[in-house]
Amino acid sequence: MAFAVLTRDAADTVVYAAALAPLDVIAMPVTRTVSSLEPGALRQLLMAGVDAIVVASPRAAQQLAHAAVADLPAVWAVGPATRRALEIAKIPAQVPQGVRDGVELARAVIACGDVRGKKILVPRAEEGRTEPLELLRAAGAEVIEVVAYRTVPAPADDPLLARGKGLLVGGEAAVCCVFAPSQVAALAQLVPLGPLRTRFCAIGETTAAAVKAAGIADVAIAPAPTPEGMAHAVRSVYPAGR
Repeated sequence: MAFAVLTRDAADTVVYAAALAPLDVIAMPVTRTVSSLEPGALRQLLMAGVDAIVVASPRAAQQLAHAAVADLPAVWAVGPATRRALEIAKIPAQVPQGVRDGVELARAVIACGDVRGKKILVPRAEEGRTEPLELLRAAGAEVIEVVAYRTVPAPADDPLLARGKGLLVGGEAAVCCVFAPSQVAALAQLVPLGPLRTRFCAIGETTAAAVKAAGIADVAIAPAPTPEGMAHAVRSVYPAGR
């Protein structure tokens, strides 16, 4: 049996298992998400009234769901993972086709109508990119920026990390799939990446750059931020995974 270590929690890796078969997918959740909001803060902002909400990650979608407000305004989202998180919460959203990140999502929102003077709520990660906010503001929107959550490394002694770490250190993992620069940084604190024989695959260019900075010169990049895109990257470096 060949293994693929994914730096996400078990619930998030379920949708990757079929795409990466026959590799055995092992979850290694090297980071955790911690809310940065006071209880009820996001709900209060929504109740005060906004014209649209821009959601650029599954975690932001989950924070929106926790606010539990009925009759939300137009929700714009990026990517299948964020769409799935909103669907689970029964929040309808517009997901522009081909949009891959928050910057492209902001451009799509702007292209679909005049945003001047509109109040647009953007819940985001503490370490998230600010370019989408800048684009919306440049187009005349009143951006209500909410730092809703932050990503922190999982404790080194977390038992959920043990199997993945053992496979990487022992050279038994065929590939390691990473999904964010914060995950790369957390993984590098647990396992020296440079000496590893495992091949690395990244969900996008930014994450790939973080892998290279951590000492891995050759990184396969998913052509799309989806399970199928990651499977394509994996098979480019591990053909036996076909």
